[in-house]
Amino acid sequence: MPQLLPATLRASWRARGEALVITVLALVGLSLPPLLVLELLTPRQAARGAVVLAWVAASLLLLRLPTLLRCARRRVALLALLAVGALAGAGLALTPAAQAQGGLSFRAAPRISQGAFSQILANAGSPAAPHADELYAIIVAYGLDPAVALAFFQHESQYCTTGACARGDLQNWGMLRRAIRPGRSVGTAQGFARYVSWQEGVRDWCELILGYINRGMDTVEKAVPVYAPQSDGNVPAAYIGAIRRQVAAWAGRAVGEPALRAYAGSLDQALIAETFLATNVEFHPTWAFHNFALAEAHAGRPLGAPLDESRIINVGGQRFAVQVFALETLYTPIAATDAETNWGDVRRMSALLRQGPAPTPAATSTPARP
Repeated sequence: MPQLLPATLRASWRARGEALVITVLALVGLSLPPLLVLELLTPRQAARGAVVLAWVAASLLLLRLPTLLRCARRRVALLALLAVGALAGAGLALTPAAQAQGGLSFRAAPRISQGAFSQILANAGSPAAPHADELYAIIVAYGLDPAVALAFFQHESQYCTTGACARGDLQNWGMLRRAIRPGRSVGTAQGFARYVSWQEGVRDWCELILGYINRGMDTVEKAVPVYAPQSDGNVPAAYIGAIRRQVAAWAGRAVGEPALRAYAGSLDQALIAETFLATNVEFHPTWAFHNFALAEAHAGRPLGAPLDESRIINVGGQRFAVQVFALETLYTPIAATDAETNWGDVRRMSALLRQGPAPTPAATSTPARP
């Protein structure tokens, strides 16, 4: 009976148990890509899941090895494969990429002094400048590098001197869509959280970053694809490069790019993105003005490089979204209710000028000379 029981268990495992486990593994493996696309998993979590799946599958294979290795040739082949794999792993471990540091860490000793931090905000005319010393102290108290925090502030809103942050007086350090702690905000404006003070806005950003760190995203390279995902029209590689360059400039030393900027789309979109980045404007292919600029370039009517971010103006009680390019100015009428705006209605200033007669010269108070 003792000898019969293991044989029975083995037969039951091979008949039903092994097939069930393999089916579950296949289901989990097929679920990883859609969960990653839907951002229900971070790339790091998906990679860990794939490693666990590979380990379980290899363990199941090892249970069959005694039967598979009855042939001497198979044993020799497996030993050769293990030797090659070990050598390849050692080679990867010794590559410069593997030996390099993990990236630009959020947690570090300050790479910028408090005086320089305050001076940068003052020189930029930032509305956060009067609170600079206190904001610096808050960031340091959270254990984060104020240089990295300041670089995010610069990249997101030019220190809140442009875009939605300036228009809505959001006091939103990192342009968060919603507050981490609702009590710190007074609702939203233009799709972003509006904070009660700069201090509360900075605390919320710091706690968001600490949440990333606790999930294993402790560097700019790991966090930015989640913080500014490509699905929202961002270019994470360009974002990462901008943060690294800015922090390096403030730290007074060179920091190499983590990698060449990589684009998943077509060459034309990559070149348009590079054109935008040359003027410190990030290209968002899903945004109305940027999509229109790309379509017009395809049609042989290029707008040139953007000269600034888009903004909203008020003309006679009607609001318009406006963005200025080197060769043209684009505008879109904004509906009384923002949600009803037709963002596909992008118009050229040149077409507007052609609709009416040229203006007559304004009269001057100084009489013409005889």
